Amino acid sequence: MKKASIATFGCKLNQYETQLMIEELSGEYEFVDFNSSCDLYIINSCAVTAKAAKESRQKAKKAFKINPKAAIIYTGCDSYLEGDLNAIIVGNSYKQNIKKALENRHIDVSDSTKTYPINSTLNNYQGRSRAFIKIQEGCNNHCTYCIIPKLRGKERDKEFESVIKEIDKLKKFPEIVLTGTNIGSYKRLKELLRKLSDFNSDMRIRISSIEPMYVDSELIDIIAEGRFAKHLHIPLQSGSDKILKLMGRDYATKKFEKIVNECTKRGIFVGVDVIVGFYSEDDKEFKKTYDFIDSLPVSYGHVFTYSKRPLTSALNIGLKLERGPVVKERNAALKELFKKKFRESVAGMVGKKTGIIIEPTTIKRNSKTYYKAVASEYFTVLTQKKQNGIVEVKIDSFDGEYAYL
Repeated sequence: MKKASIATFGCKLNQYETQLMIEELSGEYEFVDFNSSCDLYIINSCAVTAKAAKESRQKAKKAFKINPKAAIIYTGCDSYLEGDLNAIIVGNSYKQNIKKALENRHIDVSDSTKTYPINSTLNNYQGRSRAFIKIQEGCNNHCTYCIIPKLRGKERDKEFESVIKEIDKLKKFPEIVLTGTNIGSYKRLKELLRKLSDFNSDMRIRISSIEPMYVDSELIDIIAEGRFAKHLHIPLQSGSDKILKLMGRDYATKKFEKIVNECTKRGIFVGVDVIVGFYSEDDKEFKKTYDFIDSLPVSYGHVFTYSKRPLTSALNIGLKLERGPVVKERNAALKELFKKKFRESVAGMVGKKTGIIIEPTTIKRNSKTYYKAVASEYFTVLTQKKQNGIVEVKIDSFDGEYAYL
């Protein structure tokens, strides 16, 4: 059997689409480590930051060095921005029919590869204890820093019944993660969540990153009361209303504060994303972001330094853009703040019950070997006992990084 390998960068959406490609090719190819000599390499690229795009391209060049005679497919969002590779460069639609790229062997990053209908579903999910399911594609928002709407196309939904059938096929997994480019825009999202809450299965449902514009009291109630992971990831991006406006974000900090406080009261952990170093962010505006996050009961956060992306309207803002050590210091300061928030949140879970899903991954800690597990609230728990499904446990201790049973 021929050998293949896939390198996946970026979002959970890409991870789902990688599974589509694996499933399509699994009868003809054995999937092996990327460093092996293969007949086929696929790079499922990311373009959300310049760093992600660079890493994706480096992977394609590495594949060519390992085996120049192999077929190399470069797909994903960066395929629309990169044409100078020894590869078959194809847009996102080909991930629903990757064999077509192998058959045609020509570059296709046309607009139709961004606006394709979502009609593919998975029958299985390999190598995971949690399965991702794509329910939506594209984004109609106009965040000035973000290139993704230009690469993923306009919003469109997977058919409601198709989502239900796909989840039914994957309900053996203890957790299903619903994902999309802009998942909150899924027109029947709340109906879908209510339907899944009554599903004939023991699985847990988790929602991937959802924009604050779509998080209201009704959605919070559904998450708090149903069979859902008690966790939401809600991008903030800035704690300065001035910066939020320049970013084209359709909310203010007061709205975001209300959402986080309401989630916390209902026992839902909240994680956020923040961008530092955006246009006109001086010390005063950064302090607003720092102080705002410090005041919120968030559980963790990811910090990104603003990255100029082609095709985005932010390039035309024309205001001051600080670079260098000052932006690195802001990034580091927020990371430390989020570490503190994380420690406080998980320490508050000691002595309390939660549901965990134990993964095959092991880690050595204090000369002992533990399995890693994912808690409902989205923190890592270490356990020495391997069990399947969702295991109800009480957290015994926390060392500042990991919780223990």
